[in-house]
Amino acid sequence: MRKKSPLIGQEGYTPNHLLDTLMEMLETKSDAALARVLAVPPSTISKVRHKQVAINSDLLLAAHELTEMSIRELRDLMGDTKSKYWLGGMDGAIKPRKTPALPRFREVMHRDAAQATHM
Repeated sequence: MRKKSPLIGQEGYTPNHLLDTLMEMLETKSDAALARVLAVPPSTISKVRHKQVAINSDLLLAAHELTEMSIRELRDLMGDTKSKYWLGGMDGAIKPRKTPALPRFREVMHRDAAQATHM
């Protein structure tokens, strides 16, 4: 059985707030759609919502890349108040990650705003 992250027991940890904010920013209507946009399995979103697992670095990095929010801002949204992090198990063998083929959030916002002014 996997040991739960200490983050899950941290007072104020609210991963649902982060997930709901991401759903709003990325204009997704369900957890499954959010999982597709973030390129993570839908079960990951479900487990995070039900506090079975903590939000991991892959999820944070995907959210950062799509929204251009800082990692600190994303951590604040989920109620993580730690200021130092241990990157345990890091070695030189980093696996490449599939990145979603979607435009960045701010690019879409600027494009939509420009189109709205021309109408």
